Amino acid sequence: MKIEVKFFATLRLYLGVASINLEINKPITVDNLIDMLVEKFNDKKIRDYLVEGKKIKIGTMILINGKNIIHLNGLDTMVEEGIISIFPPAGGG
Repeated sequence: MKIEVKFFATLRLYLGVASINLEINKPITVDNLIDMLVEKFNDKKIRDYLVEGKKIKIGTMILINGKNIIHLNGLDTMVEEGIISIFPPAGGG
């Protein structure tokens, strides 16, 4: 199964890429996907950037094929294939 992970805003700047393609053998949770991103970029700050405890950080938005995971199962939402869009918390003043 192929998934494309798109990064937006400051997360895109931080990682230095707009998107990556991943191949998975079986459906995984969003939480597992974040672990895969941590491993792929060798950067544990990615999890800190997006997750607080066992919940998505306030202001973070993760869409699976256009559906916000907050309205699905949160970090336990299953990812099978398609486009995952990750928007980090907005900042500024």
